[in-house]
Amino acid sequence: MNLETLVNQNYNILNENEHYIIKQILNNQKEYSQYSCEKIANECHVSRATLLRLCKKIGLNSFSDLKYLLKKHYDEVVHHDTDFHQICFNYGLLINDLKKISFQPICEKIYNADVMYVYGSGNEQKSLAQELKRIFLSMNKCVIDLFDLGEVEFMMGSFKSNDVFIIISLSGETKEGIEIAKRINKTIQLISFTRLCNNTIASLCEYNLYVSTQKIDALQITSYEVVGAFYALLDLLYMNYIDYKEGVLNEVRTTD
Repeated sequence: MNLETLVNQNYNILNENEHYIIKQILNNQKEYSQYSCEKIANECHVSRATLLRLCKKIGLNSFSDLKYLLKKHYDEVVHHDTDFHQICFNYGLLINDLKKISFQPICEKIYNADVMYVYGSGNEQKSLAQELKRIFLSMNKCVIDLFDLGEVEFMMGSFKSNDVFIIISLSGETKEGIEIAKRINKTIQLISFTRLCNNTIASLCEYNLYVSTQKIDALQITSYEVVGAFYALLDLLYMNYIDYKEGVLNEVRTTD
């Protein structure tokens, strides 16, 4: 578990002041991992009691748990590492993390949906949306990929309450992606695919799938984000969906 996930899970019960405190902490994880409870409270311009109440509100037992998550985050940060073996090692960690995800609730929603809609916020995300469409069409699901807000608005009249809408966004903070989520989150079941971080799109969706990505600086000239994790996530979702569908069909046969 990490701090970003806890914040996303409890996003709707936090007030405006608590959102400010969380944002301040997330933006200064390196420094705050070394601070005392009183020091962090002072930096956020709140009392120690307010900070402790916030810890409880997001599911932590104590301030020590917060310090642990902050230190864990800092220790895991990879600084300017383009080493091939390090990237391979990180993929190993990624696979272990993906194995811990419970896909069952999302597979159930997809299985019961008449139509799956998918939107990608950028070029790479749209490519991933196309791949998602391809593999679920092979499972006889009706999948419609939507290019932008205009197409989403055009199709909104066709949305049914049991349909699912998947938003794929690396940062979870794209302007159009947020606007789409806000427009439709009361009319259709929303699922987000985003980088593992506290983000607006994930907070607006009923179901969230996260992956860790790694940024590398090639020759100190250009920055590149390794996004293969999203394709691994999609593969695992597909395989879990096959297992779920087979389980449902076997149960029907047994009942008959």
